[in-house]
Amino acid sequence: MAVPWGAFHFPSMIDLSIHPTTKILLWLVFAIAVQRFDFAVLALFSVIAILWMALAGGLSEGVLMLRRARWLLLSLLLIYAFATPGDPVLPLLGAFSPSLQGLRGGALQAWRLALLLVALALLLRSCPRENLLSGLYVLLRPFRKVGMNPERVAVRLWLTLHYAEQQTRQKMQAWREELRSALDPAPNVALHVSLELPAFTWRDAIVLVLATLLLGLALW
Repeated sequence: MAVPWGAFHFPSMIDLSIHPTTKILLWLVFAIAVQRFDFAVLALFSVIAILWMALAGGLSEGVLMLRRARWLLLSLLLIYAFATPGDPVLPLLGAFSPSLQGLRGGALQAWRLALLLVALALLLRSCPRENLLSGLYVLLRPFRKVGMNPERVAVRLWLTLHYAEQQTRQKMQAWREELRSALDPAPNVALHVSLELPAFTWRDAIVLVLATLLLGLALW
């Protein structure tokens, strides 16, 4: 699809409570820090995440996210259980028995991943598609110096999310027709994508400082 980059316009900045870029950075910091969380910290953040999603009315979205990743979580648990040496859970199986240390490690890793997915669900709920792309665009702008085109990346992400949403709404269409339509060449039409870039405020600075402190404590 031909996209006239001159039509890719970013309106003047508007005022929002927290910048989408700040939210994305906060999630990235959490994704790094969660790998160092032990049982007690994981339990604390899990309670906070559940309460947060319940108050925000997005508990069903978090459950759906975990349900879609259930086989990934189970595979992670099994890989740790059978690949980590330790005390066998079933001594009769000998070397083919999962280890107790592996089950503990796999359960913790699956728990960390599940908590990260819940945090992602919170991010997606708090950031509409346009705001999310605006935040990603701001994060990608520094890479312009190494040859990356942030406008092109933002447009491709917008198109991906747009057509994915259209396909989701067409649930009554047969899968063969969906596959055929996906393989058909896209029409050569002009596309105008407009993203609003909110201004960074003192609230963003406070959140980023707290996120940095969290990351420092987790990596200490």
